[in-house]
Amino acid sequence: MSLVSKEEKFIFDLQGFLILRGAIKSELVKDLDRAVIGNEAIEHDESWAEGLYEGPLEERSKNGKHLTKDTDIKNQVRMNGLPRLNPIFDCLIAHPAIVPYLDEFMDNPQLVNTWSISKYEGMIATGWHHGLSPYDYSVREDKISSPMINVVTMLTPNHPGDGCFAVMPGSHKKNFFMKDCWNKFRFSGLDTPGAVEITGEPGDVMIFTEALIHSGAKKTTARRRTTLQYNHVNGHRAVSAMTDHHNARHYWMPPGIRNRFTSEQLKITDWMSYTALDHSLHGLSNGE
Repeated sequence: MSLVSKEEKFIFDLQGFLILRGAIKSELVKDLDRAVIGNEAIEHDESWAEGLYEGPLEERSKNGKHLTKDTDIKNQVRMNGLPRLNPIFDCLIAHPAIVPYLDEFMDNPQLVNTWSISKYEGMIATGWHHGLSPYDYSVREDKISSPMINVVTMLTPNHPGDGCFAVMPGSHKKNFFMKDCWNKFRFSGLDTPGAVEITGEPGDVMIFTEALIHSGAKKTTARRRTTLQYNHVNGHRAVSAMTDHHNARHYWMPPGIRNRFTSEQLKITDWMSYTALDHSLHGLSNGE
């Protein structure tokens, strides 16, 4: 019997996203938040990025080529490869409040990417984007199929003006926006027709298909706004995420990290057992 209600399936299919209120307990939220801020406050060894692409070290986070600590965007700090930074981040891998939805909305969910984003006052709206085409999202015989699903956990208040997620509900089934309206509305944020702001409290979780058009709204409040994002793909797509990908190091976790995982966490990261980093490309030692 599915743990996901028919109403939740209807809402997810209708909107392209679902909000789970209070899904993560407050004590864990506080511990996760402390770990994010602690890692934002220190410098990280980025020598692994040597040879990744040409240019000075401070330029290497541009064009989506993220370092562990990415400060390329003004008034924003992004931390990548979270389980590498603190074991507390393991707690959201295969979290029991989340797994039923992953199982319901995709086949053989595999965690590939983890990152945090902290926004500070003055952060501008980001451009609309998506990770799947509308042709990738489907429903057949009452089964929703989305090859990529992102899970966003709110660690701080996400109130109007905090730089919250912005989405265009129903755009996972779009046919015209990308082709006819992209240039006009790409960076218009909440001024885009149909756009809404996703608000919530610490511990709330947003699950969405990457076929959904989404962005970040501009931040006008003084307080910090922090979220965690755990991105999942179908099992048959997981290993391909490592192929010539500049962020592969953040995706793949070495045995020294996976040894501490539970059986459920090992299952949802099983693809990591069948691949390894290209050490010649990333300048890594064989011990990583």
